[in-house]
Order: sequence, then structure tokens, then C-alpha cells
Amino acid sequence: MVALVLVQTYRPIREDEVALLIAKLSKSALDSKPVNLSEALMSLANTITCRIGFGKRYEEEGTERSRFHSLLTESQALFASFSVSDYFPSLGLFDRLSGFLDRLEKNFQEFDKFYQEIIDEHLDPNRAKPEHEDIIDVLLQLWKGREFKVDLTLDHIKAVLMVNIFT
Repeated sequence: MVALVLVQTYRPIREDEVALLIAKLSKSALDSKPVNLSEALMSLANTITCRIGFGKRYEEEGTERSRFHSLLTESQALFASFSVSDYFPSLGLFDRLSGFLDRLEKNFQEFDKFYQEIIDEHLDPNRAKPEHEDIIDVLLQLWKGREFKVDLTLDHIKAVLMVNIFT
């Protein structure tokens, strides 16, 4: 029941993004320009996820989109990489020597910094009231309210955002 409510809550965002994609595809068709449908659908999924999770729409161009896209690309490359210690934990030194662990740590730190900036934007008292609450708004309300037995921290919120991006 709760899942259905959440799905319905973010329905306008999904409808808006699909309408924008259809308009973009229609314009490309009228201009007789080819479209990479795989890229367009991946962009749609990423944009919906970002709007629901962060309350932001990362446009086609721009430094923030480039930063977010490069973080995702590096994460995907790391997920697909071979890690010796995944199969032979006692040989983890090879991952350190190959630079794999340094890349992993750098990517984690960059995502942490990215999420902290988004959280800081949401905590800004001068921030304009959004039309739709995003996941960060909801999590920050829980964080401020301290209504759980477990002490919710900003690191927990960042972890939820990370799961939101990669699932």
C-alpha cells in the first residue's frame, strides 16, 4: 500500500519527463535526425531518478550533469572491473597496487561530496519551496524530527540516495 502511494506521489514527474522525451523525439523526427533510443531511454531513467531523489533535473548540457554523469560512468566501470580481492580476499594487496582501491575510494569521496552539496542546498533556509517534495526533503524531515529509535544521520541519507541511484 505504501509503495503504491509513493508511486502515485511521483506520477506527475514521470509524466512530465515522458512528455519531454516524446516532444524531443518528435522534433528529431520532423528534422529527420537520427536518435539513439538507448541513450534517450537511459537519460529518461536518470532524469526521473534525479528529480525524484534530488529534486533536480540535470539538463542535457551543463557542468552538474557532466559531473553527475561522469560519477555514474566511473561507478559503472568500477562495478564491471575485476577485483582480485572479491575472489581471493587474502590477495587484496593486488587491488591496492593496481590502483583499483584508489579509484574506488576517489569515486566514493566524489559521490559523498556531491550528495553533501545537494543536502546542503535542501537545508538552505532561503531555498524556494519546491512544487513536489523529493526523497531528500522527506529524509531531512525525518532527520530533523528524530522520530526513530535509530539515530538517523546525514550519512544514512547519503546511503539511501546511493541505493536510489543504483537500483
